[in-house]
Amino acid sequence: MLATLLRQKNLLEPYLPPEPSDDGTSSAVSATGGYAEGGSLYALGLIHGSHAGSSATKRKECSQLLRKHLRNSHANEVISHGAALGVGLTAMGCSDIAVVNELKELLYTDSAVAGEAAGMALGMVLVGSGAGNVTNSLESSQQDELNQVVTELKNYARETQHEKIIRGIAIGLALIQYGQEENADAVIEEMRSDRDPILRYGAQYALSLAYCGTGSNKAIRILLHTAVSDVSDDVRMAAVIGLAFVLYKTPDRVPQLVKLLLESFNPHVRYASCIAVGISMAGTGDAESVALLEPMLDDMTDYVRQGALMGTSMIYMQQSDSARKIRSYRERLSNIIRDKHQSTLTKMGAILSKGIIDAGGRNCTLVMGGRFGFTKMSSAIGMVLWLQHWHWFPMMHMFSLALTPTFTIGLNQDLKFPKSFEIQCNAKPSAFAYPKKLEEKKEEKKKRVETVTLSTTAKNKARLARKKAKEEGGESAKGMDIDESEREKKEETKEEKDNKEDGMDVDGEGEEEEKPLPKKREPTSFRVKNPARITKAQSKVCEFDLEQRYRPIRPNEVPFGVVILTDSTPAEEDEDLGAVQAPSLEGECAPPKPFEWTPPPDDETDEGKTNKE
Repeated sequence: MLATLLRQKNLLEPYLPPEPSDDGTSSAVSATGGYAEGGSLYALGLIHGSHAGSSATKRKECSQLLRKHLRNSHANEVISHGAALGVGLTAMGCSDIAVVNELKELLYTDSAVAGEAAGMALGMVLVGSGAGNVTNSLESSQQDELNQVVTELKNYARETQHEKIIRGIAIGLALIQYGQEENADAVIEEMRSDRDPILRYGAQYALSLAYCGTGSNKAIRILLHTAVSDVSDDVRMAAVIGLAFVLYKTPDRVPQLVKLLLESFNPHVRYASCIAVGISMAGTGDAESVALLEPMLDDMTDYVRQGALMGTSMIYMQQSDSARKIRSYRERLSNIIRDKHQSTLTKMGAILSKGIIDAGGRNCTLVMGGRFGFTKMSSAIGMVLWLQHWHWFPMMHMFSLALTPTFTIGLNQDLKFPKSFEIQCNAKPSAFAYPKKLEEKKEEKKKRVETVTLSTTAKNKARLARKKAKEEGGESAKGMDIDESEREKKEETKEEKDNKEDGMDVDGEGEEEEKPLPKKREPTSFRVKNPARITKAQSKVCEFDLEQRYRPIRPNEVPFGVVILTDSTPAEEDEDLGAVQAPSLEGECAPPKPFEWTPPPDDETDEGKTNKE
């Protein structure tokens, strides 16, 4: 099976634990260590968990391999932790009862580390299914059994003594309610009224995901009320962050709502406000939002500074370094990382911010919805799981699920991209250029400077030498001294003349060198080749050139994403075409057979149609 997976798995193969055999016999797993093995299983899940980055076949093969390790690794909680998260990622949304039972078995081992991962993985497998609700999208054959599993999870969360397991189950229950809206109200209300603050913490994320992108006033009212009234700091923090999920389609409302919360006395609320502003305004470069977060960069609490750094980096994603403010912010991040006196949490925020601002080599941004208003489940779920790094650092890697590449590619009727197709960008090339690569500073060896002897010093030395010679040689050297003194005077007058002439020449030469070279004028527009990286901000200043061979079907659309083109001269052959890898067709219906449709004549009325029927 190892040979059938993607080439990324070959990189992880040295770190993967030995693959268990199909008959169940395998080498015993050690109860200690296992960090490299558990991390490699987790990485395998991240690679194949994305539906866009892996085909259905490869993802299924990877899921089966991870499930083998999951069943075989109960003795080592570290390996079980990585295997559980990997299974959750590769089996996301499948609602398979066999996978659910395997994760539930791991959960009931009552291991804190493995149990937290199992709870979250159960939520990923049942994401958006509404299991346990009055109405859900489960198959009738599995409906009763999965509803029973959700009931058992709620009971186990109240029985176990491990906070990590309770938190894993709480987040898992929140993921199940994704997109359920009013159907999830009963479960959310039950979790909100619980005495355990961890379950109330999960209720805020359940509410945020159930009403994600809806802008529901009811959800906003509940979140704001919780943000200022709950006794638990973590619950209040989750409630404020939840506003960004509910309002992601109207992002300008979030900074207005949290403006006063940024001045709260509670540092958890201030931290959450910074993250909420960052998530909602990601990739916009909005100056007002940055101004809101700027005072938080110097906050007295270290994790508030961490949140402000990460929020600001989200806003500055894919923004050009040509702006002076962005350059100074990048320098600030570098200084914080180098500063030995900064707290660990602030340094951690600066390091994460460095990665966020240049995520995906500046080819990706943080987006929870598509161009046409549909919420991207993987982005919303990935962002919720990433936010759990507050409690458990391995969740940091979930940020990759929330990223979306920003590109433009024009395709013809055969889904091939013409390389001759171009897009006009009415802006300077530097406005959307990639950042410059970092250059290592080379230490220059200090050269020894030769000491220069002044003319007066040389004359004094010569005079002293003559005196000494005179004293030794007597009066016979008198005539010689007179001749030398006259010669010295002549040399001095000659040197002065030469110096004057040389000084005039140097001044003239300096004037010629100081003339600045004429700078090349940067063009005010340029053309982007197909395919290309075009950011959201850049797409607003781009337009289609309708005079070229390939033209878009919808010329008034913004040139962003996939653009279908028509060929104005189909009779001519075009050999300059690039092939695109076909996407996975998992869960897609088969296309209809070719047919011809003839529109009805204009004079045929509805009454005529009814009579014919």
